[in-house]
Formats: sequence, structure tokens, C-alpha cells
Amino acid sequence: MTDEARVAQFRLLYDAGYPRIVAYALRRARSHDEAYDIVGDTFMTAWRRLDDMPPEDARIPWLYGIARRVLSNHYRSTDRRRRLAERLQTETPAISSASEDGPEVVRVALGRLRPDDREILTLATWDDLTNEEIAFALDITAATVALRLHRARGRLAKELARLGYAPEGEHEVQSAEGSRTLNAVNGIDEALIEEAET
Repeated sequence: MTDEARVAQFRLLYDAGYPRIVAYALRRARSHDEAYDIVGDTFMTAWRRLDDMPPEDARIPWLYGIARRVLSNHYRSTDRRRRLAERLQTETPAISSASEDGPEVVRVALGRLRPDDREILTLATWDDLTNEEIAFALDITAATVALRLHRARGRLAKELARLGYAPEGEHEVQSAEGSRTLNAVNGIDEALIEEAET
């Protein structure tokens, strides 16, 4: 298909679908701004996937399907940021009680770690990814994620101690849900970790 033909085909799709996708997004989004972001992302995705566009009678439902996935991804990302903000609000006073500059101490300690340690810790804690999600993102196994998280938390705890902040427990640096602790890292027990270390 030539570039001109692609543009013409997309224009027809846009003209037919835009009012309906705007109405769909406005009914479901939390604000007008969010709704129009979702509409924009929907049509951007449709443009990228234009070669996958179905026959004419299925094109509007196809657009709705794209909009639905865009909306779902948008809320997943928004909710993750909200949970992180809430967690930071509840955790920051506890850090500050140990040190007046608690958050800065954590940033300095993270900065002293190797990049791969820093990445896996922030994916687990700040981005709130599960071990399986981290494994997919980094193209490694969940058992390897468990092992690397365990080691990275230990290194971070040592750096925090060097900076004068010592958590009560050796492995206190973990997600708010506690689902990635050493004893139960998403169903991976200590025997698997010990086996991976050998």
C-alpha cells in the first residue's frame, strides 16, 4: 500500500470513528483531558496497526477494542502512580524518624549501587512490578529476579548502614505488600534461592 493510500484509508477511519471514540472516552475517563489523551493514543495505535485493520464492517468495533485497551493501560499506569504516591506519603515519616534527611539518604544509597541492582530494586518497589513482570521486562527467569532482588536489598541495606540509617530487619527494603520478601518471593522458596546461588 502506498503512503497516499495509507493516509486516505486512515482519514476515512478517523472521520468515521472519531466522534464515537470521543463519546466512549468521555463516558469512561475521569476528566476531559484524560479522555482526549485516550482518544489520541487510540488513533495513534490504529495508525501503527493500520495493516491489521479488519474489513470495513468491523473497523469501528476494532477501534473500540483499541480504545478499551488504551483506557485499561492508562488506568493501570495512573493507579500505579497513585499507589506509589500514597506509599511514599506513609513511608517517608518512618524513614525520616531515623534520619532528618531520610529520603535523601535512600537516594544516595541507591546511587552507590551498581546499575543492575538499582534497576531491579526500583522496578520492584517504585514501579510495583511483580517478579514475573520484572522477569519479562529484563528477559530473565523469576528465580533469577528473586535472587537478584535478595542480593540487591542486602547491598542497599549495607549502603544505608554506612550512611547512618539501619533498618530494623536485614531485608526491610521491599515492596509495600511484602510479596517479594526473601521467605516468599512470589512463591519461590529459600531452597530455590540457595540452589540458584550455587
